Amino acid sequence: MSIKKWFEIYLRELILLGLIVAMKVVLEQFSFGPATVKVGLGFIGSVLLAYLFGPIWGAVGGGISDLIASAIFGQQGGFFIGFTLTAMVAPFIYGLFFYQQPVKIWRIIVATLLVDLIVNIGMNTMWIHIMYGLDLKAALIQRAPKEIIVPWIQMIVVYFVLQSVSRVKIKK
Repeated sequence: MSIKKWFEIYLRELILLGLIVAMKVVLEQFSFGPATVKVGLGFIGSVLLAYLFGPIWGAVGGGISDLIASAIFGQQGGFFIGFTLTAMVAPFIYGLFFYQQPVKIWRIIVATLLVDLIVNIGMNTMWIHIMYGLDLKAALIQRAPKEIIVPWIQMIVVYFVLQSVSRVKIKK
């Protein structure tokens, strides 16, 4: 493969990565609820990053999207590196299950539950505890209803998003 052809392919993937990152930044703005129990659409961008680019580049894209969102929109309570790490871990986990894999319901369930347990319940609750000084037990109790209900809705959305994206032929 010639250098010119390789550069064209790499540039095309880099542009797609940038578009998905931009889409994730925008989707993250569609959320509601206080900072401790915020529900939003940013997970769709994480899933797309993971599905199209794998765990490593998905994590890179997730981190970049958090930094861009912090720079453009600011974050409640200011920038916190923990949430950037969270934005990287979710696409990484999704990437382990979705990248170059057929869309299967069991993959969606396991990946979504792992992201919910590790990222949302574990990491985000810890960051809220550190940032706001909220008692860890109180934070978990406050976030529990969201973390019990929202993942099941996300699974349905993820299924339809992945079904749609898997039908589109993106030349690599």
